[in-house]
Amino acid sequence: AGVVGEVMGKYHPHGDASIYNALVRMAQDFSMRDPLI
Repeated sequence: AGVVGEVMGKYHPHGDASIYNALVRMAQDFSMRDPLI
C-alpha cells in the first residue's frame, strides 16, 4: 500500500483510478504467471 501511495503521489496526483486499474491488471498478470503467490 505504501508503494501505491508513493507512486500515486509522484506520478498521478489526481488520477488514482487509472493507476489503480493498471496495478490491478499488473497484479492479475503476475499471479497468472506465478501461481505460487
